[in-house]
Amino acid sequence: MTTLFWIGIVLHVFLCLFLMLLVLVQNDKMGGLAGLGGMTSQSAFSTAGAATFIQKLTRGVAVLFFIVVFALGLITAKQDQAVEESAMQKANRESAAQQAPTIPALPGDFAAPAADAPAAEAPAAPAEAPAAPAAE
Repeated sequence: MTTLFWIGIVLHVFLCLFLMLLVLVQNDKMGGLAGLGGMTSQSAFSTAGAATFIQKLTRGVAVLFFIVVFALGLITAKQDQAVEESAMQKANRESAAQQAPTIPALPGDFAAPAADAPAAEAPAAPAEAPAAPAAE
C-alpha cells in the first residue's frame, strides 16, 4: 500500500469522528428535516434563520469527507489493477509449465496433402466368410 493511501485512511477516520461530533453538538430546534415527524409542513422546510458557524462547518466537513472517500476508492481501484503476482502464484505457474507435455507442431497447411505421406493402399479383398453352420 502506498503512503498516500494510509494518509487518506487516517484522514478518513479523523473526518468520521469529527463529523459525528459536529452533528451531535448542533442545537436541535426541530427545524429542517428533523421536524418531519411532528411538525407542520410550513415549518419543516422553512429557511428561517441564517446558518450558524457549526452548520457551515458541518457542511464543509461533509463535502471533504466525500472527497476523501472518492479518492480512497480511486487509489484502491488502481492498486487492484496493478497487483503483482505473488511468489506462490509464480511457483505454481512454473511447476505447471514444467509438467505440461510437449505437443508436436502441426503442419502449416491442413488442406494440402503432406509430401512425405505414403499413398493410401487399396483395401484388400475381403477374407473368406466363415461357412454357415450346418442345418440338421
